Amino acid sequence: MSPLNRRSWLMSAGLPRVLAETGLLVIVLTSLLLVAAGDTEEAQSRAILLGLGGFAVGTLAAPLGALRLRRVDGDRRQQVKGEVARAAAVVLGNAALSWAVIITGSALFPGSPVFAGIDPFTCGASYGFWRGLLIGWPAWDRLRRSRLLWSLTHAQLVASLVIAVVVTVFVMAGALPQIESELSFPEELPGPAAAVAWVIISILATVSLLVALFVLISLILILLVTVLSRPVLKRTTRRVEELASAAGALRAGDLATRVPVSGEDEVARLQADFNAMAAELERAMRELAAERDTVAHLLQSQRELVAAVSHELRTPVATLRGYLESALAHWNEEPPPTLRADLAIMARETEQLQRLIDDLFTLSRVEAGQLPLRLEGVDVGTVLRRCAAAAAGLAWERSRVEVLVEVAPDLPPAHADAARLEQIVRNLLTNAVRHTPPGGLVLLGAERDGDAIVVQVSDTGEGIAPEDLPRIWERFYRGAGARDDARGGSGLGLALVKELTEAMGGSVAVESTLGQGSRFTVRLPLARTPAPTPPATS
Repeated sequence: MSPLNRRSWLMSAGLPRVLAETGLLVIVLTSLLLVAAGDTEEAQSRAILLGLGGFAVGTLAAPLGALRLRRVDGDRRQQVKGEVARAAAVVLGNAALSWAVIITGSALFPGSPVFAGIDPFTCGASYGFWRGLLIGWPAWDRLRRSRLLWSLTHAQLVASLVIAVVVTVFVMAGALPQIESELSFPEELPGPAAAVAWVIISILATVSLLVALFVLISLILILLVTVLSRPVLKRTTRRVEELASAAGALRAGDLATRVPVSGEDEVARLQADFNAMAAELERAMRELAAERDTVAHLLQSQRELVAAVSHELRTPVATLRGYLESALAHWNEEPPPTLRADLAIMARETEQLQRLIDDLFTLSRVEAGQLPLRLEGVDVGTVLRRCAAAAAGLAWERSRVEVLVEVAPDLPPAHADAARLEQIVRNLLTNAVRHTPPGGLVLLGAERDGDAIVVQVSDTGEGIAPEDLPRIWERFYRGAGARDDARGGSGLGLALVKELTEAMGGSVAVESTLGQGSRFTVRLPLARTPAPTPPATS
C-alpha cells in the first residue's frame, strides 16, 4: 500500500486501534440506550426502542471497523484468512462489550432494562457489506474501465442505487409517522440526560433503519436488473468484443479477418464499415505488394540490362579500338596490305554496334509507351515478299539456305504499322537463317485465322531446347547453341519482336522441335480499312 493511502483515514488503523474505537462507540451508544430505555415507562415503547437501539449500535459500530481497519498483506489466501479473523474479532468483541455494559448497568442500577445487546449476525452482515465494498471497489473500478460489459453493468448498478434511494425515501416518509407513534416521547422524564439520550437513540435507530432498508432495496433491484438485462448486455458486448478482436487481428497483419454483421443498429453499421475498410485495406495492400514486386522486378531487369548491354557493347568497341590503334601505329608508314580488310571489319562492327543501339532505343521507347506507330491496313503479303527478296540472295550465298514465301490468296489486310511489321519479319527471318544449316529451308507464310492475320516464319534448323523456350523472349538471352559470338546475334531480336507485336495489339508464339526446326507465329488483328494499293512494278 502506498504511503498516501496509509496516511488517509480509510483503512489506515490496526486491529487494536479499531477495537478501541468501535468499543468506545459501543459503550457510549449502549449507555445512552440504557438511560433512555430506563426512563421509559410504557412497555411497548421500551421494547421497540431497545430492539431498534441494539440494531443501531451494531450497524453503526460495524461500518466504522470495516472502514478503518488496515488491509492484510500477503497472497490471496493469507488475505482471506486475515480478513475473516479480523471480522470475527471486531464483531464478537463489540457484541461481548455491549453485553458487558448491559450486565454492568443492571448490577449498578437495579431495575435497568435488559435486552439482547448487539446481534452478531446483523453486525457481521453490516461489516461484511461495507468491508467487501471498500476492498472490492478498486478491482471493480479497474474491471469497469477495461471491459465494456462491466462498464454497462456499473451504469446499471448506479441507476439501481439511485432508484433505491428514491424508493427508500418514499417508504421511510410513509413509515415515519408510524415509527414516531411507536417511539413516542415519554411524558415525564426525571432529567435532561434521559431526554438527550432518548433523542439520540431515536435518531440513530431511525438512521440505521433507513440504511438497512436502502441496502435491502438496493440488493433486490440489483438482482432484478442483473438477471433481466445481463443477456442483452452480453449479446451487445460480445459483438463489440468481436469487433475489437478483429481490429487487433487486422493491426497484427491478418488482412483477411472479417466480423459477422448482425442487426441494424449502430454496432451493425460499425461492423459493416469495418468489413468494408478491411476489404479496401486488403485490396490496397495487395496492389501495393504487386507494385513493390513490379518495381523490384524492374530494378532487377534494369540491373541485368545494364550488365548485358555492357557485355554486348564491349566486344565491338574492343574490336574497333584494336584495329584503330593498329592503323594509327602504322599511319606514318606505308599502309599495310591488310588495311582494306581491317576497315571492312571495323565497318561491320560499327554496323553491329549501330543495330544494337537502335534495338535498345526501340525497346526503351516501347517500354515507355512512346514508340510512334502508324496503325493502318497493311498488305502482309507485300511485306513478306519484300523481306524475302532482300534476304534470299545473301542467305543462299553465305549459308546455302533457301528462302520461300507462301501467302494465302485474297488475304485481307492486317491492322499494323508497315515499317514495324517489316522489322519484325526481318528479325525472325535473320534469326531463322542464322540457325538453319546449309541445304535448309526458311518459309515465310501468311493466312487468315478468324479475325486475325497469322504470319509464320518456319525453318528446318537446329531447333530450340525445351528449357530455353520460356526465356527466348528475354533481352540478351541466348540459348546454349547460340552463345558463340561467332554466330552473331545480340539476344535482342526476339525481345524486339515480342514488344513490337504486342505494341500493335498482336501476340507472338513459338513451336520448336530440337533437331527439326522452329516455327514462329505472329498474330495481328484484321484491318478495319482496306490496305493501300502497292505501286505497280515492272
